[in-house]
Amino acid sequence: MGKIALTILLVLTSFIADCQKEKPLVMKGNELYKKQQYDKAAEEYKKAAEINEKNPQAMYNLGNALYKSKKTEAAEKVYDNAAQNAKEPAGKSRAVYNKGVALTRQSKLQESIDAYKDALRLIPTDEEARQNLQKALNELKKQQQQQPKDDKKKQDKDKQKQKPNDQPQNKSKLNEKQAERMLNSLRQEEKKLQQGMQKKNNTGGANSKDW
Repeated sequence: MGKIALTILLVLTSFIADCQKEKPLVMKGNELYKKQQYDKAAEEYKKAAEINEKNPQAMYNLGNALYKSKKTEAAEKVYDNAAQNAKEPAGKSRAVYNKGVALTRQSKLQESIDAYKDALRLIPTDEEARQNLQKALNELKKQQQQQPKDDKKKQDKDKQKQKPNDQPQNKSKLNEKQAERMLNSLRQEEKKLQQGMQKKNNTGGANSKDW
């Protein structure tokens, strides 16, 4: 991530008029950036970009200021602009590399890998891009290996969640059978009791007649 740094504004003779307007804004942004006032620096770079949205230096520095302000998604898009408008492979490579760093920060590993590869195609000797590419590849591989384990854990959890739900159902069925048996038993006892009462009533009736 060492390339998150400011670039020197280069004034091209064919754009002297515009650059004269942009240059003070970029320089002011640079001073604010050095003081770690990244939001204010970003405002100055934005003003310069409004004058010339194809100014790769202003866009690149804006991307750095946004990155430092933890606005990584916005920085990623600005680096794209800087890379597209950079005139030299070195400037394009720096912008693409920093885009990769911003993508890594967002955990967009596959996209960051692609960005580091693009940076290496432009500057094959870029050691930082090579190291970051290797780190991103290792992290992606680690995540891919972890995924089946996470899936298995999820399946196990789902099974565990199902088991408690099954148990009350079994208990419920068991309780229903027990209740049915108890009810039948009570019915039998009640039937016997009624039969006994009938016999008693019959005996009592005869005695009454005799009296």
